[in-house]
Amino acid sequence: MSLTSSPLVEDVLFLILSFCDIAAILAISRSSKYFYRLSSSKSVWLAAVSELVRKGFVYQEDGVVLGDLTKEQLVEKAKRAMLGPRTWGADHSDLGPPIVSREITLPSSVRNDDWLNFEVKLLLGGEYLFHRNWRLDCWSVCERKVVWTYKCCVEDAAVIAFAAQLTNTPDQAVVMTCQRTWKNTVERTNYVEVLTLDLKTRNSQSFMVARVPDGHGGNDPYSHPQICGDFAAVAVATDVMLFNWREGTWAKVAIENDPHHFARYCRFALAPGYAILILTLSDQDEDGDKYDVETIVLSPLAALPWASVDPVNPPGGVANARDLPRVHTEALPVVNKYASPSAILIAVHEHPLRNGVFRIWISVDRYNVPGILSYHRLNLAGARRNSGDGPILELRSATETDKNYVVVTRASFTGHTVRWDGRAFGGGVDCGTEGAALERSRNPSDPVSYRKE
Repeated sequence: MSLTSSPLVEDVLFLILSFCDIAAILAISRSSKYFYRLSSSKSVWLAAVSELVRKGFVYQEDGVVLGDLTKEQLVEKAKRAMLGPRTWGADHSDLGPPIVSREITLPSSVRNDDWLNFEVKLLLGGEYLFHRNWRLDCWSVCERKVVWTYKCCVEDAAVIAFAAQLTNTPDQAVVMTCQRTWKNTVERTNYVEVLTLDLKTRNSQSFMVARVPDGHGGNDPYSHPQICGDFAAVAVATDVMLFNWREGTWAKVAIENDPHHFARYCRFALAPGYAILILTLSDQDEDGDKYDVETIVLSPLAALPWASVDPVNPPGGVANARDLPRVHTEALPVVNKYASPSAILIAVHEHPLRNGVFRIWISVDRYNVPGILSYHRLNLAGARRNSGDGPILELRSATETDKNYVVVTRASFTGHTVRWDGRAFGGGVDCGTEGAALERSRNPSDPVSYRKE
């Protein structure tokens, strides 16, 4: 009996395809006419796009039911997750000032003197927004109202920084709050709490409260808070605090940084199971002259010196980032190796079409010379032939940025970012096989947009 003559086998194949990521679906569709027909069915793409919606890669518009869309409309949504809105350019260029394509207006009042302590974060999927202004609120975008307000874990404290991310559990987010007490100007203390928030019932559950180092004497000791699965991290001056919030453990890592401008230097990021570090290592040229090299390092999180979290006392021991085990080390591309960096930012994005694959964008700005925006691909499956089971991290592209134009936002998945002067910059990226399969036509005269459609 052939595969094409058995409805039972075909039903099983449809079920298997419903569990595949989009990259696998595209690969299967090119194997034969029969599998092209199966993989082109609406049911397969409905399952694939539904998974993109669950992960937050696709915004779910009000009143739109995915099941009512055609197969072509579902494929178009997958294209936008991969390539961004149609108005985004893909070349290496200055794209001019951004034009807002979608505006969300919420009835919130902020004092004029609080703008430095104002921060918002729209969760992937676009249904909920977190707003920090000394306290932390969660807004429902559809309902246009606050649905949850965070209460600090200690008295007389304010939320100075935070991170929030959707989890694999439906309608659940994990939130890390970074707090500072205000009892007096001498004995201010810092605390970090990690909790989960049910976005439907609006109930929260605390998993961890940690007393972290006091940092410097300023009012804003935290920088670059981030969450990746069961792990969270935040910089406190020149040290990085890492947490396994489910297990209630922490680790403190010392990393090179400018103690006066640490907010401009993000030398760490998280990927599932790994810490991504930017270290300054020494090298020498043909004449024997030494110079510093900014180097990307991949270090297993399991190798860190984890200890139980203490809610009362800050951690005592500290590990030097240079001494951590490494599974990958690679020098970053540079225009002028003798110029010192003025700012460093790392962005890590899960690939919407390939499970276990991540895009890493690193922007290194340098004093008085052009900087570099580089794109690295991290494959945690170690899928390359004869490579073993370890992760693969490889440089895919590098784009020169304008001199003295410091990038102030992390690059998006497609490599777009915003500079200090408010103009946008397109880093450009080779989308590979899935990019060719989901190829789109662009109108160069279209305005640039910076919010997902």
